[in-house]
This record gives sequence, structure tokens and C-alpha cells, in this order.
Amino acid sequence: MNCIFCGKKAPSKFLGLCVDCAKSESAFLVAERLHPKKGGFVKACKLCANECKDLAVCGKPIYGNLSYYEDPLPTNCCNSWFCEGSKLSGTNLAVFYYGCNFDCLFCQNWSHKNVNRTFTPLEELLKVIEKDRIKCICHFGGSPEPQLPFALRFSREALKKRRDLMICWEWNGAGNTSLALKAAELSFISGGTVKFDLKAWSEPLHVLLTGRNSERVRKNFEKIAEKFPEVLSATTLLVPYYVDEGEIEGIASFIASIEENIPYSLLVFHPDYLLRDLPITPRDQVFKCYRTAKKFLKRVNIGNLHLLGIL
Repeated sequence: MNCIFCGKKAPSKFLGLCVDCAKSESAFLVAERLHPKKGGFVKACKLCANECKDLAVCGKPIYGNLSYYEDPLPTNCCNSWFCEGSKLSGTNLAVFYYGCNFDCLFCQNWSHKNVNRTFTPLEELLKVIEKDRIKCICHFGGSPEPQLPFALRFSREALKKRRDLMICWEWNGAGNTSLALKAAELSFISGGTVKFDLKAWSEPLHVLLTGRNSERVRKNFEKIAEKFPEVLSATTLLVPYYVDEGEIEGIASFIASIEENIPYSLLVFHPDYLLRDLPITPRDQVFKCYRTAKKFLKRVNIGNLHLLGIL
């Protein structure tokens, strides 16, 4: 497949762009086609950076639209390589929120887009966390941003019942800044973590892959770093060929400008959702990105190594 703009080789037929054009202004034109606006109707919403009017691109925030399960510790959480919770015995209560304020073409939990409304009463969740074996709560999805008021209330009530619980968040980071800070405070109080999924550094590439810009993500990362630096961590999915060492240099240097000890994990990609025409991240790309990140940060990890036949 050749790039629709310059004629050079395009790694993904679906994207139709070479790596260079994917990081240029041309990518915005393709992004408009790949990320059509759709969702439930809403009067006005301030829960995330989208600030939707009339049409909520997350599908419309519906509090309690989630599922949950217990994940044995040590868990397969992206932060398990450093998180204190993974040293414990017991379980993690994984709370999966349906709906997302991003539209990632490589989403590995994309099936949530097809799930009908699944309401879980707050009381049910509070009953579940009474089990002594549950040591932590992980809010993820989808992404918790469209349901942050509900997630915050649940977390606060859970900590009233059990002060030994750890509260953690896995998100894209583009939520309402005030709510994001309240979430980070709960993680700080409970010894939990806040994991940002930093998708790309180049803005055209970020919009191409996610349908959204990264301004709020970086702002929230910086704001949380100012008040609760201890809770922060980050990951980046190494989309083959596109999220290369140049992207990682930008992200890692950004993180290091805040604090070089913030944990950063590079995740090996496997084909999913709309980018199934890409391979697993090539080994050469993975280790080039790792070496690049290590130039700026002291705590760098590679996740999903099993996809490379390692471990």
C-alpha cells in the first residue's frame, strides 16, 4: 500500500499514510474520515476535554454503566512491575466503565462499544468491597472519564468502609481537570496509582490514532504532578512503525521534564479493532524505543513481552 499523499510505503492499508505523512498536517484530513462523530444526545457536558454539546461522542455518560470482576494479585495491570499492590496476596477489583471519550483505532477493549447499558448500583459495589481478600480497586475501561463523578463517589465510600484499599486509575487522561485531581488525591491517600496512556507525541498522529487532541492529557499530567507526583505513571502502546523512537523521545522527554523517576512502560502492540492490518510491534522498534526512553527516564519497562516470545 502506498501513501495517499506522497506515494511512499504505508505500513497500514487502513490508515493509508506513510509514517511521515501520519505526523504531518495531512493526517488531520484523514482523521476526519476515520473518526465520524456519533453518540447519545446530551445538553452540555464538562466531564472531559471534548466538552460535547448536543452529541456526546462517548455514547452519553450514564453513571453506573459498568461491569466488574476480581483479578488475582499479582495482577496483569500495566503497573504491576512496580506497584506495591502487586506484592500483596488477594484480589484486585477491576471496574470496567463502558464508554470512552477517545476513539482509538487500535483499542484492545473495543467490544465495549457494542455493549448495551449495564447498570450496577453503587450499593452493589460497596457490598463487594467488604470482602477482605480485595486489596485494591482499579478504574479502567473504555475509560472512567465519562463516569468520574460516580467513580469518585464509589471510591470515597469504599475508603470510608475500608482504609486499607488502594485506589488506582487507568485512563487516557483527558478528563475534567478538577475531577482528575480529586481522583489523584484518592490514589495519593490510599497508596494507589494514576496511569496515563500517552498515545503519541506528534499532534497529527495523536489525532489520527485517537480522534482527539492531546492538550488536556498533558495539562492533567502536569497538574497532577504538581500536587501528587507520587501517584503518576505512564504507558505508550508501540503501534508498529508509527509510534517510533521519535514519538517516544518526545513523550519521555516530556515526562522527564517533570520527574525522571516517573515509571514509564512501553507496551508491545498486537493487531486489534481497526488496525488489524498491522503486525505485532517489531523487536527492533521495541528495543530502539526502550533505549530512547532510558536516555531520559530512570524507570522504564517493556510490557507484553510474551508477544515477542520473551518470558
